[in-house]
Amino acid sequence: MRYTKLRAISFALMLGSTSFCMQARNADVKRIEIDKESSYSFLSCDGIGESGLILTTKEKDKQKNATKDHEILTFTKYDTLLAKTKSIDANTTDKGSIYQVTSGSNLYRISMTKGGEYEILFLDGEKMTSKTLNGDIGKKTILESYVVMGDYIYLSGLQKGLPFVCAVNVKSGVSQLTNITPLNKKRFAMMSFEADINQKEVHLFTKELADKGYIIKLYVFVDGKQTNEISIAPDSEDKYPATAFASKMSDGSYIISGTYSPKDTKRTDRSTGVFLKKVSNGNTVFSNYTNYLDLKNFTSYMSERKQERVEKKKAKKEAKDEEFVINYNMLPYKVIEDNGKYLLVGEAYYPTYRMESYTVMVGTGNGGMTQQTMWRQVFDGFAYTHYFVMEFDGQGKMEWSNSAPIEVLKSWVPRRHLSVSKNASSLEVVYPSFGHMNNVSYGANGEEVSKEEIKYVGDEQKLKRYYGLDTEYWFGENFLSSGLLKIKDDDGKRRIFSINKISF
Repeated sequence: MRYTKLRAISFALMLGSTSFCMQARNADVKRIEIDKESSYSFLSCDGIGESGLILTTKEKDKQKNATKDHEILTFTKYDTLLAKTKSIDANTTDKGSIYQVTSGSNLYRISMTKGGEYEILFLDGEKMTSKTLNGDIGKKTILESYVVMGDYIYLSGLQKGLPFVCAVNVKSGVSQLTNITPLNKKRFAMMSFEADINQKEVHLFTKELADKGYIIKLYVFVDGKQTNEISIAPDSEDKYPATAFASKMSDGSYIISGTYSPKDTKRTDRSTGVFLKKVSNGNTVFSNYTNYLDLKNFTSYMSERKQERVEKKKAKKEAKDEEFVINYNMLPYKVIEDNGKYLLVGEAYYPTYRMESYTVMVGTGNGGMTQQTMWRQVFDGFAYTHYFVMEFDGQGKMEWSNSAPIEVLKSWVPRRHLSVSKNASSLEVVYPSFGHMNNVSYGANGEEVSKEEIKYVGDEQKLKRYYGLDTEYWFGENFLSSGLLKIKDDDGKRRIFSINKISF
């Protein structure tokens, strides 16, 4: 069984006053601790907006009442003041790959087997009641992504090698399967699958081989049905989209953001810059392509010596009227719109490897066998180096940018760590680090105003070890952080599950 926690919203747009405050806002932290008992497992802590949060746990003693291939989980609701309000138990499957996601005040637990059978546990966070939905998409199904929008859970992946989107109505239990037929059934890639909360749309991006190279396609879904399909060809011969995400504007146009590569290939994780494109009625209104090295402080994560080397190489290229580029794995976010301007955020990451020994039997030449130690390179997760923030005006021109190093835990799949709060008076970036949270404040022109470290434990405690620490945007100007900690205080060494509300 594989258990993955997905954040439904990685950022928020919050409108505020028009004056700009150049001082960092003070952070108020409210914390509760739950002692970790040997019979309890803490699986997830998910915010459900102003309705509070839901803590998912598993108690060993309750499993004797679970049905075959199922487990009993306990869902406990806390209000926004971190006071416990109600708990319920649910008998849910433990077969296949399991995912958990929240949207609005509700929680969804999705299980998918290789045979295409799914089970969805729907938990109403307001009433604290649950129901289970079962279905079958079909054999040879691979689930790759899932989002929630309105009354629907959208499941996306490959069925018999071709893309599909299955929309399940959580109220009626009725599902609708949409099969996507690419231009070339063998030369395509799925780029992203995300929800546009503001416009109540779901967006699937693919890269498909056309007559003269690859194009990207945007498939739009509303109320479980595909409502639009937009094809977008590259703007130049040396800048091809590597990733793409869409945000629908109030005028019906789409702001498409992502990264680009100099190679026209089916799939690429490496990119040399970011792009911003506005599309209206199938026509491109503007396009902006920005080399990573043109972003302020983009190489700040490097040592001074490496930064100097990059600057020298860049100067030599510019003297020849050429562009110097560096390839990065970059995970961008969807665009945040604020008062006619667009904010774009992204994180850089790279794969890491370790050497692992193994033993083989080899012949000795005289008919005997002996053991011989060999070494091989083994993938050891993705590490993260830095992030960037950029703001564009209404015509797609970059007004300012900034970048900063980031220290976060490795992950086995690329994932977003930043929670971003943007209003007219401040830009706050919050993310978990090694044993603490970071709050970075930016000013009107993207300058870093302050950086504050927020501890996971009180001053009277010492953090000895931590596991699964995470921070997410919660509601208003509040962030939710949680994780399993090992601390030392006057009561000795204890294992606790810590839940923190960080308010500005």
